[in-house]
Amino acid sequence: MMLLRSCFVGDSAARNQAEALVCFLSTVSRPETVHQYDDHVGKKFWRWSFPAPHDVVVLTYWSPFLVRAGGRSEDFVLAQDILFLDELNEPWTAEADAMDVMVISAGHWFDRPAIYLDNGLVAGVQNRPDVNRTQMSFLGVYHEVLRRTLEFVNANSTTDKLVVVSTIAPAHFDRRYSWNHRDACSRTALYEEGETQVGSTDAELRKAVLEEVAAAVVRWRRSELRFEVLDVTRLVAMRPDVHPGPHLFRDAYRDWPLPETVANDCLHWCSPGPIDTFNDILAWIVEVKSSVDDYNVPVDRDGRRDQVQGEGEGDIKKKVREESILLLENSVQV
Repeated sequence: MMLLRSCFVGDSAARNQAEALVCFLSTVSRPETVHQYDDHVGKKFWRWSFPAPHDVVVLTYWSPFLVRAGGRSEDFVLAQDILFLDELNEPWTAEADAMDVMVISAGHWFDRPAIYLDNGLVAGVQNRPDVNRTQMSFLGVYHEVLRRTLEFVNANSTTDKLVVVSTIAPAHFDRRYSWNHRDACSRTALYEEGETQVGSTDAELRKAVLEEVAAAVVRWRRSELRFEVLDVTRLVAMRPDVHPGPHLFRDAYRDWPLPETVANDCLHWCSPGPIDTFNDILAWIVEVKSSVDDYNVPVDRDGRRDQVQGEGEGDIKKKVREESILLLENSVQV
């Protein structure tokens, strides 16, 4: 049996999904686990290897911005981040070509205060009124980072690969309480239809994934490289009832009452729970041919289009719009 290597790249939402997958796989095989930490939080790396006859490797790479970053993402004491938009040299990039399945899940860190550098120069800032530079939209930066990430994967893929980009999974901090109140996410039932809706920022982050994956499909998709969307935004927007909340550690409040002020996790998901549905959908994507697989645009690894096509930039943009509609209509969404 061929060794299957799957990696999850991004923020803690990526790690959450990887850990849920490992828990599920562990019901049939005990993995060999490697936890590696360098000097900084940003170099975190986990690896689980399931030996023969399963021959599956699951890896996670902490890279909340996908590109090189310094600041809070590596040291939580700091208040802002510095993003190097043109530097795709995070640890995951060295292993990208060796992966069979790559899941990219990032987005929760982009609305934080940041300084953006591109080609060695300050291109702008996000939420830094103290810095006399152009204020940039973090949504535009998110688009650009996704585009450059998918371009990098295309240019550095010499083996068969499935690239799956996950849409944002909304958090559920109850606005009636402060983030550290014991009831910040204490709801025990899911929302009824019509009781809630996806927030505007999360909707825009989801839209960015659909658009950038659609563009990657048009420009770079080939027989050995597939780009897909794992659309979980609406699914988890309906589930405020399955976060750890104040129960970050096992039996933390077993012997005494829960205090009114306490740290809460209203972003990540308990397992088993909805996070397992992410992996059910991922398994479906891996196993089942996508509904848009017959929409192929012949290009080589450098993005050069087949001479027969002969489209100009306007035609390419039209195809990107069409592909975005297809992804929106056919995205795997519960």
